[in-house]
Amino acid sequence: MDSSLLVLVGIAAAALALLYLSARRAVTIAELAVERGAVRVVHGGIAPPVLADLRDVAKRPPIADLRVRIMRSSGRAEVQLIGDVSAEQAQRIRNVVGSVPLARLVNAHRKR
Repeated sequence: MDSSLLVLVGIAAAALALLYLSARRAVTIAELAVERGAVRVVHGGIAPPVLADLRDVAKRPPIADLRVRIMRSSGRAEVQLIGDVSAEQAQRIRNVVGSVPLARLVNAHRKR
């Protein structure tokens, strides 16, 4: 292949990757990291009572390593869990997030 064609394909791939990442960030309400039972906000914001409830879920039993992504989906909050978590704790996390109206989650203080 011609080197200029390879450069063009590389630029197009990079542009598509950036477009995908920006679109995903636009629908992401918050991203949380759970490490050894401790929860911290990595991106976005979440209402303090919801964060407190999620911390309770993460402590008993302690979740070793988990990423929690809360996203807008069809007018409601969708939870994506990336990592190792028991089915019971995963459901408890979904219940905590699902118990709060989307507008309250979206309007929470955002981390800068």
